[in-house]
Amino acid sequence: MNRRTRVLTSLGRRLPRPDPPTEAYLRRARGELPRPLARLVLGPVDRGVRLVDRVLPVDPAVPVRVYRPRRASALLPLVVNLHGGGFVLGNLTGADWFCGHLAAMADVVVVSVDYRLAPEDPAPAAYEDALAAVSYLLDDADRTASSLGADARRVGVVGESAGGNLAALVALALRDRLAAQALLYPATDMTMSAASVAELADAPVLPKTSIDWFGRQYLPQGLPTSIALDDPRVSPVHAADHRGLPPTLVVAAGQDPLRDDALRYAAVLEDAAVDVRTVVYPEALHGFMAIPRFEDAATQALDEVVAHLRGHLTAHV
Repeated sequence: MNRRTRVLTSLGRRLPRPDPPTEAYLRRARGELPRPLARLVLGPVDRGVRLVDRVLPVDPAVPVRVYRPRRASALLPLVVNLHGGGFVLGNLTGADWFCGHLAAMADVVVVSVDYRLAPEDPAPAAYEDALAAVSYLLDDADRTASSLGADARRVGVVGESAGGNLAALVALALRDRLAAQALLYPATDMTMSAASVAELADAPVLPKTSIDWFGRQYLPQGLPTSIALDDPRVSPVHAADHRGLPPTLVVAAGQDPLRDDALRYAAVLEDAAVDVRTVVYPEALHGFMAIPRFEDAATQALDEVVAHLRGHLTAHV
């Protein structure tokens, strides 16, 4: 871990985790940085990309942010991004660097989804929003006059951490309509029983105490409406059938408690004859894609995602 990352993670460890979280705490923790400060801390958005905020007319309505290369004139592939944050935190601005550079470098339209968060909206609300958003965008792209200028034949999903979980679940539901998926250090088994969770219980960024806290908010147990931790609606590794999923890139971080979740899911997909590429960054921490100014692995992983999407979306007209 470099010095800048060590300072950042030490500050993160000092943040409170009230349980249950108060409304005031959630408002502060979820607040988006002012754009100039966000660009300074989290990285700039590629200047060749135009950003537009929209609200998708699904029920309930889902806010999204659209990133489109400025010089694009023809129909482009569509990539739907689902941000991380443990199903409790996270926002669209936090994903600006990744989505903006992805749109410019892969020559695609990126739509980043602002799904509902727990504890106000526990599982499966986030999944329902993600599925509704991707389904709507697919239908929109299928129209002759696509409002996004997107090609319905070339659509992929991308997500990191909690968003990787949601992307995997959406791909399972819409496998016949998607051409690619990229899962960045995804949570694929909400039982959190992987060996790396115990091995890296004191990991920076995502220690076991934080994993448990996020889990209690998203998947409260002991209620009439509770969803089991191994339910396929929240744990994609437990889906009955993984055959027919689109070509998949799985990225794992070596110092991440979710490392084995990513690797296990890649192995399950390989067993189901899915085209899978797995990339591991041995020294990287959980969430590294969100801090490109601190972690060199972020730009390396971005290149991997771009190559994967160009190979399975952009190159096939």
